[in-house]
Amino acid sequence: MRRKWISKIVIFFFILQMVIPVIGLMIFSIDNEGLFTLSSYQTLFTDPSFLSSLMNSLGISLVSVVLTILLVTPPIWYGYLYSPRILRVLEAMSFITFVLPGVVLGLAYVQFFSNPPFALAGTPTLLPFAFTLFGMPYYMQSVLNRLRHSEAKLYHDVARSLGSSNLRSLLRVQVPLLAPGILIGSILVFSIGMGEFTITQLTTGGSFMTLPIYLQVDFQNNPLAGAAMAVIALLIAIVLVSLTLGTFRRRKKRREAIHVNHSSVEQAV
Repeated sequence: MRRKWISKIVIFFFILQMVIPVIGLMIFSIDNEGLFTLSSYQTLFTDPSFLSSLMNSLGISLVSVVLTILLVTPPIWYGYLYSPRILRVLEAMSFITFVLPGVVLGLAYVQFFSNPPFALAGTPTLLPFAFTLFGMPYYMQSVLNRLRHSEAKLYHDVARSLGSSNLRSLLRVQVPLLAPGILIGSILVFSIGMGEFTITQLTTGGSFMTLPIYLQVDFQNNPLAGAAMAVIALLIAIVLVSLTLGTFRRRKKRREAIHVNHSSVEQAV
C-alpha cells in the first residue's frame, strides 16, 4: 500500500511539472498587461507570414515523412528478414545520427552542398533529406519494434509459399502489418520537421521561413504572438497524438471483435 502511494505521488509531481509550464505559456499568450485578450491569436491568423510559414513547415514535414517511409522502410525490412548484418549496420548508423547534434549535421550539409554540381545550400531542397536523416533512429526503432512483435517473418514465408514475390509481399502483407510502427515513426519524423530550428537556419540561412524561424523572429518583436504560436504548435502535437491513439484503439477493438467472432464460430462447430 505504501509503495502505491509513493508511485502515485511521483506520478502526480511528474505530471505537475509538465503541466505548469504549459499553463503558464497559455496565460502569458492572452495576458496583455493585466487584460486578458485573444488579440495575439487574431494577429497570428491575419499575418500572411505566419500562414506562409505554417504551409512551408507542413509541406517540408510531409515530404520528409514520405522520403523516410520510401528510403528507410525497405532496407529495414530486408535486413530483418534476410541479412542481420545489414540490419546491424543500419542500426549503428541510426544511433550515430541519434547522438549527432543538429548543428553538426547542418554544418556538414552546408559544407558538402556549397559547391557545384551540388550547390544546394541556402535552398529548402536539403531540408527533407536532413529531417529524414535526423529522424531515422526514431522511425527505425518504431518499425523494428513492430517487426519483432508481429511475426513478420512467418507472414512473409507464408506469402512466399503461396507464390507471392518479395515486392508483393512487402506491399500487400508487410506494410499493413507494420502500419502501427510506420505511423508512430512518421509522426516522430513529422514532429521533427515541424520543430527543428538549427538545421533549417544553417542549411537555408534563414531565407526559408518555417514555424520555428518565424517563432524566433516574432518572439523578439512580439512576445505575446510568439507565445500564442507556441500554444498552437502544442495543440497541433496534441491533435496528432490523439489521432494516433484513436487509431490504435480502433484497431485493437477491431482485432478483439474478430477474435471473439472466431471463438464463437469454433465453439459453435
